Formats: sequence, structure tokens, C-alpha cells
Amino acid sequence: MEITFKDVGQGDSILLEWEDDGNRKIGIIDCNKKDKKNPVAQYIEDSEYKEIEFIFLSHPHSDHYSGMVELLNVIEKKGINVLRFAHTLHLLANDYYRYLSRVEIDTEALSDLQALFDKVDLLVRQTVIRKISFLVEDVQYELMDGVTIKCLSPSRTEAKIYTDMVDLEPIKNKKAASRGANYLSTIFKITTKDKFYLLTSDSEVPTFERLVAEDSHKNLHRKEMGVCQLPHHGSSKNYHSPFWNFVTKGKEPQAVVSAGLNEKYKHPHFPVLMSFHEQGYGIHSTNIVYGMIEYVDYLKTLSATTNKLDTVSVLVSTHTGGDKKFSIN
Repeated sequence: MEITFKDVGQGDSILLEWEDDGNRKIGIIDCNKKDKKNPVAQYIEDSEYKEIEFIFLSHPHSDHYSGMVELLNVIEKKGINVLRFAHTLHLLANDYYRYLSRVEIDTEALSDLQALFDKVDLLVRQTVIRKISFLVEDVQYELMDGVTIKCLSPSRTEAKIYTDMVDLEPIKNKKAASRGANYLSTIFKITTKDKFYLLTSDSEVPTFERLVAEDSHKNLHRKEMGVCQLPHHGSSKNYHSPFWNFVTKGKEPQAVVSAGLNEKYKHPHFPVLMSFHEQGYGIHSTNIVYGMIEYVDYLKTLSATTNKLDTVSVLVSTHTGGDKKFSIN
């Protein structure tokens, strides 16, 4: 099995690909456009896939869904079946549609989100999408023999935090309510025989606090983590060190950040990258921007002052942007 973090700038687009009984399979988590390009839609356009196991929307922010309608148009045009479309908004109960106007501030982004759900509804009626499901803690799917993907978040705890933010003076607190949609973010744990892999989307600190306090997902410290996604594109506001101390790391853990040019947020943040570096993680980014530039400069300085010159020089040379692909085994 392979996991690919596509270079979509500031946002997420993740592909899972594997072989089961001789058949190539694919699952998609989020779909963002970079400028006018849509890397995931183009990948599906160029592929020979006739079926997609799942399309998951991690949470309703535009840098995670801006390319999804275009992706669904490609799927419809090529006659590809989607076995499952799943998202987290059902956690807000059957009237989740009334919350759609609160998850984004930008009018165009809200229009795109509504267009996405309209398109999904259409493709369900056409049986292009076979099933709509919801993503919530403890939902689990078997991808192949011995490999599962399990949702660790959001739970009812995160849903309550979000609805409280929205329902308390929603107009006055529209900005807070929009950011609060991060509480609807998924955390996925992909588990194999010996390892696990974490996809954290834009999850907030209280979610990581809950996971440590409840200690209900035992594989977080019974097995070794191979690869993790840094929360919210490497933001310091979403970094909770006790959680990362709580999980059991493998011998060579890898940390991935999907980020791009965005002067408002300037992700990833250098202190977060350094924290993971000091814990022995290899750091990978789809773009060398902001804190990642500082991190590479740090490695260059290190290479000039260490006896392990060749090793660090090789490390520096590997830090380039673009898609990041890892094997899951």
C-alpha cells in the first residue's frame, strides 16, 4: 500500500492505493486545487481506475474541498463508480445543512461547498456514488486483509464544542465559528500488522487532549507509528506535545506537512518542525515555504558545524517540494 500527499499548496489531497486479490484499489481523502490545477482530478483522469473505494471529506474548509466538484465531474464523465462518500457533518444531526453557512466566511467558498453537496446528492441518485456515510470516532473500514483505517475523531465532544461556538451569537462570532469547523476534522489511524499511520487533518488541541485522557485507542502506544501528518499544515496552534509523547514512535518515524504560500498563516511554523526534528522524525513538506525554509537553513548550519557533514548534507538535499509518497507495510 502507498500513501501520497499531493502538492496542492495550502491544503490537503491524499491518495491511498493498494492491491487486493490482484485488483488495484484507490481511496481519496480531500481534494484541493492549487492555482487552476487539480492534481487529484488529473490523476484520476489519467488513470485506468473504474472504481474508487471511498472519497472522504476530512472537514468543511475550502482548502480541503475546493477541487472536489471537479473531481466528481471527472468521475461522472469516465463512468467510475464510487463505493462510498463520507464526511463529518452528519455528526451535527440530520439538520446539518443549517450549519453549512457557518463553516466558511468567504461567500465563494460557501457556494462551492453547497455545490459539492448538491453534486454528491445528484450522483447518489444516479448510483455513481453507491453510499453516503458519516465519519465519527470508532468508524472503521477494512481496506485489505490485515489493514484497516479507523476514525479517531471527531467525537460528540468535538461536535458539542463546535455547535456551542456556532449557536452563541453566530453572526457576531462568525469568524470564530468558521475556524471552529476544525473541530469537525477527522483523525485517521491506518493500522497494519506491526505499525500505524496517522492522518490528522486540521484537528485542534482539545481533540489530542481527549485522546490522551481517554486512552481508548490502544494501538497508539501498543504499535509503532511509521508516518504522521502534522496537524493543520504544521500550525503551532494545533500542536500538543503531550500527545506526540504519548504515541509510540517507530525507529525512523516520518512527519509530513502539506502547506503552501499563504501570508496570513505562514504554515508550517518552525518551532513545530523543530520539535518533531528533536524527537527524531524525518520532516517532509510538499512545499519549502516559511518555517520549512528556516528548517532547511538550520540543517545547512548544522552541516557546517558537525562531524557528520556528509549525512546532514544528504539530508538537506532531500528537502524539496512536490508530492510525498510513503509505503505502508
